[in-house]
Amino acid sequence: MRDRYDIIDVTPGFGRARFSRREIIEIGISVLALSLAFTIVLTRSDWGNEGFVLNILIFYGLCLILMALSFIPHELGHKFLAQKYGAWSEYRMSGRGLLFSIMISFLGFIIAAPGAVYINGRINEEQNGKISAAGPIVNIIISFIAIVCLQYVTGMWTFTLFYILAYLNAMLAIFNLIPIPPLDGSKVIRWSIPVWIVMIVAGGLEFLFVIGVLF
Repeated sequence: MRDRYDIIDVTPGFGRARFSRREIIEIGISVLALSLAFTIVLTRSDWGNEGFVLNILIFYGLCLILMALSFIPHELGHKFLAQKYGAWSEYRMSGRGLLFSIMISFLGFIIAAPGAVYINGRINEEQNGKISAAGPIVNIIISFIAIVCLQYVTGMWTFTLFYILAYLNAMLAIFNLIPIPPLDGSKVIRWSIPVWIVMIVAGGLEFLFVIGVLF
């Protein structure tokens, strides 16, 4: 998800990918926290069983990979395109949102509210729509690649990784495309309804394929 505040003149020197130290730290904290939340959901039924500590560590490593291949690319899609348009753009985590995600995970499901990409710059409606679409598009592409890989992998852990990767990215795309502010879909649909339809259909088809409705 991305947000925008204070339209100001573009600062000379922007227009290329760059990170601040604060941004890198906050991305890292967000990944660690979200990975913990997903680990709690995936291992709740095993707590107290023999070897559950090792199981938690394994799933936490798996979730770190999933977050690195899902959450980070989504946010960077927004960030890099905004910077390409000459705007200042950085990710900022939400401490309360991350804490809420961890707490709600103990109930067996996830409501991810890690933070957002913030933008300063003179961005018109078309550019704003494209920047908003960039994150879900990245998730749709990753989900498609994971679905293709599922047709060729055989190992249990490898299959599990690609399956969850395909499912998670399809879900991220669909959720963020809901046309309700501040979600990306509200900005995409304001810019181009046909683009929004194509994206939501693509994400929906991927999700239906992953859960076995489409073959």
